[in-house]
Amino acid sequence: MAKQIKEAWLFTRSIYRGSEKAVIGKVLIRTDDTYEQAKIRLIFDYIFFYLLLLIPIMLLAMISQNEVNMILIPFLAAMLLICLFLLKKGVAAGSVGMLTSFSTMVMPILSSFFNNQDLSPKYATIWMMSILLSYITANLRTALAFCLVLCSYLCLVAYIKTNNVQTYVTPGYSAAFQYVSNPVIVGLYMLFLIRALGRYYRNIISMEQQRTQEKQKQHLSLINQNLTKQFLLVKGFSRSGKSAFVKGEMELLDACFTEIEKQCGTAINYLNESQDE
Repeated sequence: MAKQIKEAWLFTRSIYRGSEKAVIGKVLIRTDDTYEQAKIRLIFDYIFFYLLLLIPIMLLAMISQNEVNMILIPFLAAMLLICLFLLKKGVAAGSVGMLTSFSTMVMPILSSFFNNQDLSPKYATIWMMSILLSYITANLRTALAFCLVLCSYLCLVAYIKTNNVQTYVTPGYSAAFQYVSNPVIVGLYMLFLIRALGRYYRNIISMEQQRTQEKQKQHLSLINQNLTKQFLLVKGFSRSGKSAFVKGEMELLDACFTEIEKQCGTAINYLNESQDE
């Protein structure tokens, strides 16, 4: 069993690596902004693993014969694939993130409505993740707009429930089955949350460390160039001073010593500045 799980994980990882390279490999090269690169990776991870999650969710819908979910899930998968296509074509991460967030919030809202206005944790979790994605990849205004949409739907549900308004409920809906499936779906969503957002922050830290190391290398290279230049000057003045001493040109010798002292002082200043930085 453990061997099969390991093989399945390796197979999934190989698909992930290949898909990542095919979809965002060239897009990442086009920008040097580490924050933008992290957002692109986050959107890709979010879509990739959400598509994987839709497989067991679709199986649960088929088991319960939930017609609404069996229609909405393929439609949502198609929207996510469109988002991947837009990401590959170099569309701005903010725009793709906004469309992805909107799709993964509105589709569950429709599913919730036609499943007897279900507000269980499995819906609340994905709504929260969608709004967080819009905030990270788009902006605060978009996230607040999505919050308004969600709150409006919750107000509608409150009105329907308190006034006993009759609405269409999909034939496959079963309160008992929802209670049974909640732990499975919420558990999968939690793993999804850890993988997508957790990897996002790890990417930011890793990219920032790489950028810092690159700056340090460039700074050290500049210091080495400056020191090499100063040492070459010192070497030249020392030769001139030796020649002046042999010829008895004391004024020239004093001038060479003065320049040597000046260049040594400049080199020491470079070293002190590099230690301060």
